[in-house]
Amino acid sequence: MTNWQEELSVRRPEALESLNRRGYIQRKDIQPYEKENSDGTKESGWKCQSRFISEEEYNLLLVQEEMNQNTNDNLLVCMAAQAEIYERLLEQEQNQLATMAAIAEIYEKQNGGA
Repeated sequence: MTNWQEELSVRRPEALESLNRRGYIQRKDIQPYEKENSDGTKESGWKCQSRFISEEEYNLLLVQEEMNQNTNDNLLVCMAAQAEIYERLLEQEQNQLATMAAIAEIYEKQNGGA
């Protein structure tokens, strides 16, 4: 895997492009650009960061991406479970407050509001 380098292109580059059976060009931050030349003409195209990766590195990145997705999915499940727990705790707290209010009312009736 090589370091990321700036790449300029007249056509929109693909995020992943197969060079041959042994490697790929991986690109990120693909954006249109326009610059004015010293003669006043404008040049436009696409700029991005690119690097060469071998097929083995590409396969490792796919495995890593799948693991990241699984981690993200697990995190979402955990967050949903936590939200449900907090909702149940809130419901229990509201029930406890209602019970305490009822007990206080009974106490006041039995003791003449004292």
